[in-house]
Amino acid sequence: MGKGAFTLERMIDLLSINDPDGEYPKSYYSSTVNIQNHLPSLQENIKCQICIIGAGFTGLSAALSLSDLGYEAVVLEANRIGFGASGRNGGQVGSGQRWDQEKLEMHFGFEDAQIFWNIAEEAKKEVYSRIKRHAIKCDYNSGIIHASINQRDTLDSYDQADQLRKKYNYQHLRKLNQKEISEILDTDFYKGGYLDLGASHLNPLKLVMGLGTAAQTAGVRIYEKTKVVKIEYGKKNKLTTSTGTIVDSDYLLIACNGYLGNLDQQTASRVMPINNFIIATEPLNSGLLEPFLRYNYAVADSKFVPNYFRPSPDKRLIFGGGENYTYKFPKNFKKISRKKMVKIYPQLKDTKIDFSWGGTLAITRNRLPCFRKVSHAAFSISGYCGHGVALSVIAGKIFAELVTKKSEKFDYFSQLPMEPFPGKSSLRWPLLVLGMFWYSLRDRFK
Repeated sequence: MGKGAFTLERMIDLLSINDPDGEYPKSYYSSTVNIQNHLPSLQENIKCQICIIGAGFTGLSAALSLSDLGYEAVVLEANRIGFGASGRNGGQVGSGQRWDQEKLEMHFGFEDAQIFWNIAEEAKKEVYSRIKRHAIKCDYNSGIIHASINQRDTLDSYDQADQLRKKYNYQHLRKLNQKEISEILDTDFYKGGYLDLGASHLNPLKLVMGLGTAAQTAGVRIYEKTKVVKIEYGKKNKLTTSTGTIVDSDYLLIACNGYLGNLDQQTASRVMPINNFIIATEPLNSGLLEPFLRYNYAVADSKFVPNYFRPSPDKRLIFGGGENYTYKFPKNFKKISRKKMVKIYPQLKDTKIDFSWGGTLAITRNRLPCFRKVSHAAFSISGYCGHGVALSVIAGKIFAELVTKKSEKFDYFSQLPMEPFPGKSSLRWPLLVLGMFWYSLRDRFK
């Protein structure tokens, strides 16, 4: 079974199995942007200082940061700018890491937990700075509600809010009791939580395409439809592409996240692609979710596999919920997400769904990001575990700092425990399915 599973994994290309090759998914996000013509693919052998694989948040942020520092960067994108998770996600620019601060303190001590918190705060500022600097119109709004599905989770959220205020001087949180959260969200589903006004939400495809435009303006060479099929590490990094061209680079950043495949097998054994799904309703009739639309906050709840949702500028509900652990999206994923939405908002049971789409993200065993030194001049960053909008943007900047010999932040992340999935390529998927099934049952009975 192991051999067969390995062969199957190698054969399946996540870049094309769920979406028409070279096309953005028919999402609400893609309906809001002016889709540009394809950038050219690479048609000649080149040499460069720095090559970046992947034109998502990480890769484009790295390219922009390197350009700011006077370095030449080339970006190779297998599909289109922002085609992957960067252009498909829930658009939440959240605070902290995927682990809460108490857990980070318990495992690494307060000093390191403080460093991780500070980096996360810098990440949010970096997103906002790029938006302002490059005049990117991406529907940026402040406020994320962390909504608790039971009383125990509510008390835990209050404790987190207290700890962040007292120990980290984070003054942007407001506790919400059941009455308050019900009034804001127009649902009785949640028992409490807190509002984080230091966090924000946005249209991720508008942001990533804005970063792509900014990178090109800064002189970054971006090649679309140029898939890297082989990497040879040595004094220089030698990359072979799907167009038959060769790229020689002094430094290399692999920024493929869930679409890595087996391009870097050591990273692939530590990073698991999983699929998540989002729907967007028709514009809501007058009176439906009126308080929620007026406040214009995003929401992430306390389930292990969270539901997340927010209003759109044209008064739709953008709702993320539902996942699967096979390569191909299920045919009924719109129904899966709709069922979760209606459980929270039964008043939307007859509301039309105008858009439904899926995306592939990357998780690690411990839900911490995977920063790796692959060789002396090649690096990989991936595995944001659903917390990647802000973290991926700062990750690109961290790589640029690494190139300039300022490696402290990269070192902090690269030293995190990052064990491979059991069985590596052959067994990681079935074992993950079993594990996630357990957590889905736990969510169901909370």
